[in-house]
Amino acid sequence: MRLLALLVLAATLMPLPCAALTLDLQRRDPTTGAVNLRPEKVDPKRVGVIAVDVWNYHWCKTATMRVDAIVPRINKALNAARELGMTVMLCPSDVVDNYVGYPQREAVFALPQIAVPNVINVTCPPVPDAGGCACGRERCAGNYGWDSMHPGLRIGDEDLMPDTQAEVYAICQKFGLTHLIYVGFHTQVCLLGKPMGLRAMKSTGLECVLARDMTDAHPGYDPSQNFTPDLNTEQVVEHFEKHLAPTIHLQSELAKLGKWDVEWVGDPVRITPWGTPMRPHLFEQPITVTLTTPLQPDAQIRYTLDGSKPTPASALYTKPLVLEDTARLRVTAFLAGRAVCVESEGSFARMDPLPPLPDVAIGDLQPLRNVGFGHTYGGTVRYSGETKPPQKDRSNHGHELKINRQTYRVGIGVHAPCALMYELKPNYKRFVALVGADEHVVSISNGSNLAMYPSVVFKVFIDGKEAAASPVMRVLSPAWRFNVRIPEGARIISLATMNAGDGSREDFADWANAGFVVRQ
Repeated sequence: MRLLALLVLAATLMPLPCAALTLDLQRRDPTTGAVNLRPEKVDPKRVGVIAVDVWNYHWCKTATMRVDAIVPRINKALNAARELGMTVMLCPSDVVDNYVGYPQREAVFALPQIAVPNVINVTCPPVPDAGGCACGRERCAGNYGWDSMHPGLRIGDEDLMPDTQAEVYAICQKFGLTHLIYVGFHTQVCLLGKPMGLRAMKSTGLECVLARDMTDAHPGYDPSQNFTPDLNTEQVVEHFEKHLAPTIHLQSELAKLGKWDVEWVGDPVRITPWGTPMRPHLFEQPITVTLTTPLQPDAQIRYTLDGSKPTPASALYTKPLVLEDTARLRVTAFLAGRAVCVESEGSFARMDPLPPLPDVAIGDLQPLRNVGFGHTYGGTVRYSGETKPPQKDRSNHGHELKINRQTYRVGIGVHAPCALMYELKPNYKRFVALVGADEHVVSISNGSNLAMYPSVVFKVFIDGKEAAASPVMRVLSPAWRFNVRIPEGARIISLATMNAGDGSREDFADWANAGFVVRQ
């Protein structure tokens, strides 16, 4: 009996064998596009999962939010992959060296250096490239602002962070990997072109597979042609299937092994263009907003435009929305009355017409109060770091005033938080200005690691009451326009530049063409 009990105890302590993984590999005929499915059985321990460029920022605000939308799905898949004994590799390419000191990165350097074979000459026709911006007519300007992986992406203790073809190949040799499953962004650029990407690793003879439900293309958007980021991704995935590699639906593969709860709700409704309160979409002319649920095609999308919570009784989305004014969009998708997507929010701000130039520039006036980023003692400011007092007709760094790729001759350059207070003269009728985050940061290495940080709010107070305010302004956003009527008898105007609630790092800001109009 004692021996039997010991045998039973030993059996309970033994690790369970990993379930065999049968991948439904999907390819397409290069000419007809016909789908061809082929099952392939593989030991999960022979499989690596590579997450490419799951960054915390992109110069396109919509692309940034589409990464944000898919990260919960990727997290769920990577957790399952780890449980199945797969090797997980996180590859943020450009910013991988920001992870020095992480054991997941340092462990890669301890691997033996192995010559990388060129087993297959991988050729692929040009992939559809829609330009990388999904914001439509108000196109975002490029910069290299990302500085890490998405903060929501879980880094496992046993994960690895390779960056080159040789590093990935060394990992594959160490763990006996034969198959690599790719997730991540932006498919036709990063997954295809990076040295740890799919094409590079396929050339070594490894079986490389794209997870079509956990990738997103370098996007584009043209609602007049019904061209959306989701359609762009579909086209790129089909191109891979025809010319480069098979794909799988990773959720379905994991569900077959009991590693995916089909009732899980984690995918948001996708909004295009996707402005947010911290990075709003600014527009002049009416814009077309598209809502999609590519992973829940049968769901009903319900939305509100007044900031209220959407319910199954809210307005039903049947075609793209045309917004003519500032709006706070909230949207959820339902199936049989049950929410099948998490709620999404879109922030859109309509800009007023361009104001006239001032007759009296604020730079020519002596402020009643002038405080900035630093410590204040008895009215004297000790400015922080490289910050200076407000600068006349120059940025706070001493360069040209520059907002959204346009330079201005007249204005004030500050660093948030900052306040300038002026006496109002009886002949001042309006206060006018063009305001935005200063773009000096972009002039250095195209904003590498820093362009994501400037975020400022501009406010105008007259006699202590808020008269006007901007949305959150980011680097390379269009200049916000102030044209504020000054009430008769008003005494004081205060121009406040605030951080947006996320700290003051790189919050250099410009009040361009700022001053007073004296004519009626």
